[in-house]
Amino acid sequence: MMKFRLIRYRSVPVPTIWGWLLFLVLLTGVFYGLLKATYPFLNEEIPTSTKVLVVEGWIPDQGLRNAIAFYREKQYKYMIVTGIPIEQWTFASPYSNMADATARSMKEMFFKDTIYRVHIPTTIQRDRTYSTAVALEMKLDSMGLHHADFDLYSMGSHARRSYMMFEKVFGDRIKGLVADDDPSFVPGDWYKSSRGFRTVFGELTSYVYARFFFYPDKKMVSKLIVQGKYIDMIQNERYEKDRYFDKKETSPLNDTAVKYFRGLPYFPVDHDYVLHASFEIDTSQPSFKMPTSTTREPEYRQYAHLSFRLRDTVYQLTAYQNLEHLAKNPGSKYLFIPFKDLTNAKSTYGGGRYLDLKIPDADSIVLDMNRCYNPYCAYDSRWSCPIPPYENHLQTRIEAGEKKFH
Repeated sequence: MMKFRLIRYRSVPVPTIWGWLLFLVLLTGVFYGLLKATYPFLNEEIPTSTKVLVVEGWIPDQGLRNAIAFYREKQYKYMIVTGIPIEQWTFASPYSNMADATARSMKEMFFKDTIYRVHIPTTIQRDRTYSTAVALEMKLDSMGLHHADFDLYSMGSHARRSYMMFEKVFGDRIKGLVADDDPSFVPGDWYKSSRGFRTVFGELTSYVYARFFFYPDKKMVSKLIVQGKYIDMIQNERYEKDRYFDKKETSPLNDTAVKYFRGLPYFPVDHDYVLHASFEIDTSQPSFKMPTSTTREPEYRQYAHLSFRLRDTVYQLTAYQNLEHLAKNPGSKYLFIPFKDLTNAKSTYGGGRYLDLKIPDADSIVLDMNRCYNPYCAYDSRWSCPIPPYENHLQTRIEAGEKKFH
């Protein structure tokens, strides 16, 4: 009678102590071989063959000197430096990104040729190497080098991954790769130092991820770059205005207010308030005296009507020309838009806000509400400020630009 069994027994050979020792020796040899091969794999060079050299701007000064020497040796025609935002010592550094800082360093190293610079905005915090490659493509297009090939100059264990990221954007337009050695550790013995192990192992992990799991959307990245550069531009303008307000020699604030000044308050930069408006010139009305917060009455004339759509509703603003300013500057294209909206006396200054424009060459214009600013009366009563005409009272909330000053 057959017995029902759930398990059975069989003989299994196992290594002897000498077998285990041999296995450990072989495993150690394989592991050591992989350690020795990892850095050369990540630092692989590819022969160069073009007239455009793209240098990654994060490499240290000695790498930049080597890049300049290589540029001269190979007789390149274009030098392009890439870079990411500088996020440390932001308020102390004269440069906002590594591309500009690196270009300046190269000039101090007596590099005389033109240096073209490419950088990504501060809003891009992930996949920066790929985003830099997309920004480079946009730069080459603006230079008229739509189909130009180029060589990449990088450094250390980052080189191979950089090449792969640029290859994802440019395909076979990227040709050579120059991989300078990282001076922060000994390349052949990278695993013997903390810095080397962290750097190489981290780059290896990133390379594997990028090779097998990274599928970017180039169109989306291009859009984020354009939007991010706009945000950076507005933020820089606000930073410069704060510096202007913080100096007694230039500030519209009184001396006591300057002492306690901590920056102007703003709404976050919002792309929905970058409005496309029609621009209809209308100078048929006679000039008039615009009321102000004092007895002063400057002479203005109506110049144009601007119609725009916001939240599915069409609104209109009138732009004015200051005739006294025009008399002193006959070629001036300056226009003035004082306006009020439903945020006044709540989150914004009760007396309204202003926009400045230049007369466009077409029948349309961009109305950027992120640049709305307060009249000087919002900061001190000694100023005389135009009061927005009733026709420029908008029955909607414009939550953009400068807020109420406390």
